[in-house]
Amino acid sequence: MIWSVVSKKEMENFGTGNVFKFYQEALGRDNIKLAVVDETDKLDFVSEDDVVLLRTASKSLIDTIRKKGVMTTAEDFDTYYLANDKLQVSRFLLSKGIHVPAHQSINFVEDGKVYFVKPRFGSDSKGVTVKSICKSKDEVRMQVEAVNNSCSCKAIVEKFIEGKEYTVACFNIGGELRCFPIEVDCNETFGIQTYKGKAEFAECGLPLQDGDRNEINSISKRVFEALGVKHHARIDFRRDNNGNYYVIDVNLIPGLGPTGDLARCMLLSENYSYTDTLNMVIESATKL
Repeated sequence: MIWSVVSKKEMENFGTGNVFKFYQEALGRDNIKLAVVDETDKLDFVSEDDVVLLRTASKSLIDTIRKKGVMTTAEDFDTYYLANDKLQVSRFLLSKGIHVPAHQSINFVEDGKVYFVKPRFGSDSKGVTVKSICKSKDEVRMQVEAVNNSCSCKAIVEKFIEGKEYTVACFNIGGELRCFPIEVDCNETFGIQTYKGKAEFAECGLPLQDGDRNEINSISKRVFEALGVKHHARIDFRRDNNGNYYVIDVNLIPGLGPTGDLARCMLLSENYSYTDTLNMVIESATKL
């Protein structure tokens, strides 16, 4: 049995149950079940032959899964913690020689330069709007204030990378790291992925040529290995007008819906079906 495990808090905040019906359609109702639990739950319903598809970065649940010794897609909590902090993960990747957008203190922002303002924590482009691209000190100040007021975390400011946006689905299958990259056309949202744009399906995925695939796959593997990711992830990039790739986000609990970026990567990169995508997610499971 495959158990999709999510905390009650996560369910309340993100409505994970709305997507679960698609898991059942793709994998079969008799093969996967949803468990909405407290973070202190002992998961007594999980047997030794089951697989736990963890959809919550909960230290307590991760520790419980480790003690049970079952197959799981859960990562170490420290890996989740680092990847969720966009400022710290950026600094970490930079220390490994991987390009990331330069961060800027709000006190040293200059008129005439272009900046990008986003929440320090979060996923699915929450807190990102077309106003996140700022071209003056006043615009930066107002957007920082808007993020601080609307999100449960502080804003960070970084140099805006003029260019195109990409996302890469990555899977560790039996020790082999497989990558599935696509370009994300965001022309309707000023060239960036926004929360509203994702909700309204304003973005369009595009397949890549072999030369572009090879380079972005190589960088994705470096990111995956540097962070010590064990199972699967989705990594977002921007490429500047000189062809340099910059990591802008690492998502260790990517959306698994049929219209999500992970499924789009698989379809447009290798013509894999939604069922193929979920099966690869499950295949990435190991014991912690």
